[in-house]
Formats: sequence, C-alpha cells, structure tokens
Amino acid sequence: MLMFLFALVCGLLGEGLEIGRLRYAGISVPSVGLCVTLFVVYAVVGAAAWLVAGALTSQPARRMRSAAALFAIFIVVPWANFAILPGAGSWMSIAGSVGFALGAAVIGWWAARLPRTVAVLVLALSVIAHAPGAGRGEGAGEAANTARGKPNLVLILVDTLRADHLGTYGYERPTSPRIDALANEGIRFERAISQAAWTKPSVASLFTGRFVHEHGVIRNLDALGDELPTLASRLDDAGYRTAAFSANPWITPEFRFSRGFEEFESGRAMGPQLTNLYRTVRRGEALLKRAGVHVPLSRWVFRWAGRSNSGNAERDEAQAGAVVEWLRAVPQGEDQAPFFLYVHMIGPHDPYDPPEEFAKAFARSPEKAPRLPPPRVQTSFDTAEALESERLTRLIDQYDAAIAHADVLVGRILDELAARGLADNTVVILTADHGEEFFEHGNWRHGNQLYDEVVRVPLIIRMPDGERGIVREDPAMLVDIMPTALDLLGIERSEAGRDASGEDLAGRALFPAPSEEVPVTLSEHWWFDGGAYVARAVGRGPFKLKSARHDATGRSSEELYDLRSDRLEKQNLLEAGEYDSEELARLRSLLASAGEDVATGDASLDGIDAATRDRLRALGYLESGEGE
Repeated sequence: MLMFLFALVCGLLGEGLEIGRLRYAGISVPSVGLCVTLFVVYAVVGAAAWLVAGALTSQPARRMRSAAALFAIFIVVPWANFAILPGAGSWMSIAGSVGFALGAAVIGWWAARLPRTVAVLVLALSVIAHAPGAGRGEGAGEAANTARGKPNLVLILVDTLRADHLGTYGYERPTSPRIDALANEGIRFERAISQAAWTKPSVASLFTGRFVHEHGVIRNLDALGDELPTLASRLDDAGYRTAAFSANPWITPEFRFSRGFEEFESGRAMGPQLTNLYRTVRRGEALLKRAGVHVPLSRWVFRWAGRSNSGNAERDEAQAGAVVEWLRAVPQGEDQAPFFLYVHMIGPHDPYDPPEEFAKAFARSPEKAPRLPPPRVQTSFDTAEALESERLTRLIDQYDAAIAHADVLVGRILDELAARGLADNTVVILTADHGEEFFEHGNWRHGNQLYDEVVRVPLIIRMPDGERGIVREDPAMLVDIMPTALDLLGIERSEAGRDASGEDLAGRALFPAPSEEVPVTLSEHWWFDGGAYVARAVGRGPFKLKSARHDATGRSSEELYDLRSDRLEKQNLLEAGEYDSEELARLRSLLASAGEDVATGDASLDGIDAATRDRLRALGYLESGEGE
C-alpha cells in the first residue's frame, strides 16, 4: 500500500511539474494522452525508486526517505542538464550533475519526513498546473493598461499560396472569393516578396523583420534564436494577449516560434518532445544506440501521447474550429487588453489533399489527379522530371481546390470576427510564406528556387476605417509586416526602422506610401547539404537579378529580368546582351551588401517526436531515416 501511495504522489508530482512548466511557457493545454503518459511513467519511476530503496534498507522511514531522494535525483538532474549545464560528457556537466544530484537527494530526504504535507502540496501543484488559464496569463500592470484601447491584430498566413492563383491578383478560376472580398475591403500589394523559398526561414523573417542571413534559420536543424525580438514578443511586452495556431510542423514551439505567444496550438497534440521526460528517454536511447543496441524507447513510452497525423485539409478544419472557439472566448470591454492572433494554415501545401467536394468542383478531367508531383531537384543548375500536360493540369486542379478550401476557412475566421463585433477594431493581414512551382523553371514544389512563382506572395491589409479597394504597386516584403503592424497598432519604436532594442530592421513600415525612394526586395536560399548552395534574388524597380552558386560542383549563374515585359522570367537579359550596365552594377552592389556569411541556429532534430518527423516527411521536408 505504501509503495502504491508513493508511486501515486510521484506520478502527480512529475506530471504536474512537466505540464506546469509547459503552461508557464505559454504552450497550449496538452492532450489527455500526454498527461496520462507522463503520470504513468513517473509513477513507474517512483515505484522503481521504492523497490531500490527497499534493497538498501528495510526500515520503513529510511526506505521512504531513500526512495524520495532517488526520485528527486531523477527529476532534478535531467532538468539541470537540459536547462543549465553545458553539453553532456564535459567535466563541467559531470561535476554539475553530481552537485545537483546531491542537492536533490538532500531535498528529497528532508521532504519525505513530512509525507502528508508533501502529498497535499503535490496535489495542489497538479490542480494549479491543469487549471483553466494557468500559465503566463495576459499582459499585466502598466503594459496591459497602456495597450487598452489599441486595435487587435489578426495575421493569417496561408502556406504555399501563390499570389497569381487568387482572383484578386487576376486568376480566372474562382479559388478565392473570401480573400478577394478582403482585398476589396482593404489594401492589396501587387508585388509582395517572401524572403525565402520555404516555410521556416520565411516565417522567421516575418516574425523578426530580418533577412534570412540575419536571423540564420536556414536548415532543418535550425530554430529561431533568442536574441532578436519578434512581433509577438513586442506585442506581449506592450500588454497584448498573444495566441498562435499553426498547422505547419515547422512552426511549432520546439523550433522556438512560440516566443512571445501566451498560447500556442501547433495543430497536433502537445509535443512530447517539449518535456524533460521525453528528452531523458531520447538521451538514453542515444546511449544505447552508441553501444550497438537499437531500442525505440521514445516510441514505446510515448505511443499514446499524441494524436495520429491527419491530412492538411483535416488539420486546417480542426484549426479553424479552434480559432473560432478562441475568438468566442475573448473577453470584450474597454478594460480588456487587445489581442494578437496568428493563424498558419497549410491546405495548399502538397500533397494537395482538399475535401472531395472541392476536388470535384475544380477537376477539369474525370480521371483521378496524381497525388504528388515528381521529385524536385535541389539547385537551379538541375532539371526535374517533366510531367505530361494532362497530368499537370490535374495536379494544378488539386492545388486550386486546396486554395478554395483554405479560402472558405479564412472566411469562417473573418465571419467570427464580425459576429463578435471585433472586425471594427481589428487590423487583418493576410499573406503566405512562399508560393509553389509547377515546372515553370524546371522544378516542382518549392524550397530552393527564387523565381516569382515561389517568392511572390499575396499581401492584403484591412484596417479599421482604412482605405478600401486600394492596390499598391510599390514592392513590399514579409519583413515589412513587423514594422508596419507596430505602426498601425500605435506601438512605439525607438526610431523609424528600428525595433525595441534599437537594432535596424530589414523591413520598412508600409504606411504612408514611399515617396521618391525606390524600394528594394531581397530573397535568399542557403543549402549546405552536399556542398554549399546559395541563391539570392534582389529586385529594384522593374528589374530582378538572381544569382546562384554551388560550391560542390563549381557552378554559378546570374540572371537578369525586366518584369515589365517578362513577368514569367523567361528571357535572361544577360544572355541577350540587352541591359543597362549601370542598373546591373547597382543590383550587384545590393547583393554584395548582404554579405557572404550566415549565422545558423542550434536546434536539433533529436528533440522531435516520431509523429512530427512523420508529418515533415509527408510534406516532403525529411528523407527516410532523417531525424531519427
């Protein structure tokens, strides 16, 4: 009986500490499966500690204290290694672990002398960790008071959304009636450019207002660093409620995109990879693997800790419902803090899996469309496998149908804003992280090329009492969104073009419209696997210069386009010998000013659970076995 009670307390304590830590960090309420998994594992560890203590002493009081000391060591030492101590194996890590183990043992030994008090405190901890609203809470004090009366901000990003496949940008198919209506109610930027060709670096630029070479999020292994303020952290500091809903497995807390958000729902069950227990199990798994023993401990232990992966359309449907529920729970009134809501949808991303009714509505052939395009190539020096015309048409039909489904969900969110009376005090921004290739330049999907089908994205801004139906012809970028949003919300910046830390932002505030200065755009792609491959594109006025180099093969290229007469980028002016040498020199100088170096992040795929790895593979981001 004593062992059962001791294990029960250990289960509640371990699970309560884990969930409390996540909730305090602003992560959404975890799944029941994860809570039960944590409780069971920690209870089993507690029972094991009790049995080991029984082998050391037969005296009941000493056994209780010894078991408590052992369990405290199990709790404290992994936490210290993950949060405080340097890399495992160093002498500092070993010495620190011994010190923390001794301290934990003393605390556990002492706490076991007051079993009833400790049991009550553990029960209270568990209740608090699971209480509604537990966590960092809303902005408080002077910041919250200062924010009251300011507009809300809703930023909707539709993943893999080409601007030229929307009606408001001239597309002939009815893919986007709700987005078109939003453009008619606000301001549409005809030429908005993403800073990267795939999600993670692109959203990092959106969140920080910095170019890719500045924030360094370029590889699968990279995470958003802590040194740069984000739009969410700025608004959180200003007293805004901040919440994010992401259906893309890259834009999740484990890659630190949750910085500044009080609530973050990443479109799946709470990731086990965010817990100390998961990391401890993974480290043990790695040690066994080095010894030649391949045992998938993490998959066994956390098998029931998360939901199974669903398709893009299903994830977006579930997420839209969660966003609507969140909006319905938003407190209103003059004394309430405004909110910043970020919604990241993923429907148009391959494998283009819209609901059946949308797929049928956009099918131009009764034959079933291919589920995926052919494999893409990794550099602009190679050409992927072509697809015969009819199959290509059916593939685009699926893509358009996925856009139409995403458009309906965007409308659902906008309708809820209106129904709640929030639309009249909310700035709405709609954009995308990148577009999609359909073999316009010999490749598929996205991720490495910087032609307009990939880097030109929609950008629509609707402001309360703002101009309606306006089309801006001056170029804009994703890095412009952060300074623009801060200005529209009335959040002061230390100087024009600078963030709260006084650092220069790459982006510019889009309002009012620029005067004589010609805006410049920059997109980048850095790929280090198989030899450094770097591609960059700079735009100024109607001209766009694209350069690439692949160190492994020694190849390099340079392309210059006049988008006034060649919007599809088919005629390289450098090959034709028809260009303005002064303009070319200016564009080359702009590219050179970006430098040749990039600082990379420090996340590791070892911290990602099996479900997330599977999801990334399904989206074409990971190869088989990568991240294991």
